[in-house]
Amino acid sequence: MKRLSLFALLLGLGLGLTPLMAQNKNVPSRVGFVDADALIQAHPDYKKVQDVQAQAKKELSPLEEKLKPLDQKVRSGQASAKERQDYEALMKTYQSTLEKWRERQNQALKPILEDVDRAIAKVAQAQGFSVVMSRQVAAQSGLVVYASNDTDLTQVVIQELKR
Repeated sequence: MKRLSLFALLLGLGLGLTPLMAQNKNVPSRVGFVDADALIQAHPDYKKVQDVQAQAKKELSPLEEKLKPLDQKVRSGQASAKERQDYEALMKTYQSTLEKWRERQNQALKPILEDVDRAIAKVAQAQGFSVVMSRQVAAQSGLVVYASNDTDLTQVVIQELKR
């Protein structure tokens, strides 16, 4: 009796899913991948991001150099009260400066990311891909364990960005 019930249940599930599967026959199911970093760096306006990064480094490097010795003293417990106070003040300055430069970098990146997204969508639609994933994220997450090289759309998207 149990075998018959299990068989009927499996048969019922199989028959119940058939209409759902039939509805998706014409939907493309190709999955593609891109190297997101390469796409961003290939964008014609990426130089603006690099300029912001260079300016940030120029302003942040001296602060980092001042923080290093104080950080070592604070961590080892050998810092005086004045050195701990200087460290905290310098750390606040560093963090606010870092945040300022992150915001500027994000402002420079926003139109680039929008262009990259549009180019990916255009290439994916033209080539019949229904999903495009970041190769790095897919690899790091373990979500994808294998992908054929012919699913990499990076170079085609770069060509689209340069148009």
